[in-house]
Amino acid sequence: MSLLFKARGSSSFGLLLIRLVVGTYTLALGIMQASNVEAYINKIKAMQVFSDNTAFILGFATPFLLIVFGAMYIMGFFTPVTSFILAITAAGKLAVTGVFLSPGIPFTKDLIILTCYLLTLFSGAGIISFDALIDKKKKTATQTPKEEPVKGTELSAEPQITDTQSINTQKSE
Repeated sequence: MSLLFKARGSSSFGLLLIRLVVGTYTLALGIMQASNVEAYINKIKAMQVFSDNTAFILGFATPFLLIVFGAMYIMGFFTPVTSFILAITAAGKLAVTGVFLSPGIPFTKDLIILTCYLLTLFSGAGIISFDALIDKKKKTATQTPKEEPVKGTELSAEPQITDTQSINTQKSE
């Protein structure tokens, strides 16, 4: 029975699955938006939340931002920064569109995506990532070998007299 209730695996594998699924969704969404940038810009302008210039800048930059940071998210490269930027984009989308899009559905998928971004922001990418590989290389490069005492030398319990102490004692005599 313990086989059914025992937790198996590690959190790194779960983080890898989250990064693969959510990162692939983000990357695919960015590619779809970038394939027809003009239509996406018009969609942003039609929401009438931003001015025309701001809507143009956001509509043009967002697809490419999703492509670059979606790929970085999948690889686990600079995960805290990547997760933070993607979380800002998801929170911005939720602020504009809202959490409840249609009746009968408790909330939008964007809330789940935002939660995944925040999860990796605070927990990191896990062991299976470029972040862990880079961190491992840093640790091995900065570690110095421990110095061993030279054989045959013993520490004496007598206090060592410094030159200034010996000069002071000679003057006082």
